[in-house]
Amino acid sequence: MTISPDIRKRLLYGKYLLFRAKTAQTERNELGVAVSLLLLHDAAELVMLAAADYLQQGSKWTFMEFWEKVKLSGRKEPGHKVPMDQLNTLRVGLKHKGTLPHSQTVRDLTPRVEAFCEEVSKDLLDLDFADLNLADLVSDDDVRNALRESQQAMKTGDREKAFLNVRIAFDKLHRLISNDVALIEEPRSINIASGAWPSEVQRGVKQLERGLEGFQEAITESVRTLNVLMLGIDPVKYRFLIDNTPHVSWTLSGEYQAVFHRDYNKVPDEVFQNCFDFVLEAALNTSR
Repeated sequence: MTISPDIRKRLLYGKYLLFRAKTAQTERNELGVAVSLLLLHDAAELVMLAAADYLQQGSKWTFMEFWEKVKLSGRKEPGHKVPMDQLNTLRVGLKHKGTLPHSQTVRDLTPRVEAFCEEVSKDLLDLDFADLNLADLVSDDDVRNALRESQQAMKTGDREKAFLNVRIAFDKLHRLISNDVALIEEPRSINIASGAWPSEVQRGVKQLERGLEGFQEAITESVRTLNVLMLGIDPVKYRFLIDNTPHVSWTLSGEYQAVFHRDYNKVPDEVFQNCFDFVLEAALNTSR
């Protein structure tokens, strides 16, 4: 039986909730772990519901009855029942008793939930959970395609193209969301046409501009940080992206020129993944 677009979309949403759960674990407050727990539970439940629908077992059952439903369909019960029971118990404790789970316990459960989703998708739906691409959830075609191209380039070993395309994806996203917000204009250099001013004045202005170059650069960076904050973008993650991807300058016609300031064959995969996840998260937040 072919997987319907609706079931595939629910699996994709489940994978997105897993992504959000991992992100929540990095937040510097005790409620981050609570949010992560709820997202992990919702992710697993979405995958369960998609599988139960595919197996024609309906949706009127409790979380831990899923294994029995699979058995009734004539298929082999999936594994990971013990950790999933632990996940469900923690979730009940949080929602109904106000018991905050231990952060390490939730972190330890995260790969178990991911493994459960992968196993259910593979064994019951004949679908590779890892092949579900979160970039498909991005609404804008240009941003989505740039993210896809960056992933594909990374898979084929073209690391320069991978890092370039993730930067292009962000720039296109930034341009898109900037249209609806009155951002602060960045300071610009003074362009003096030859002969426009007396030579002494022109020379003095140029000297002043050179003297203020470092100050202007700091002001420009401050303006950019304020602008990304106004757009709801994490400035720390933004800075990480800028520092670890090629510099890209754009023309008014949409053409770009890239400057590669490092050997991307020596940059760890984790750096690329962090950049990709940041752009993906920003794009999906914008889409909501």
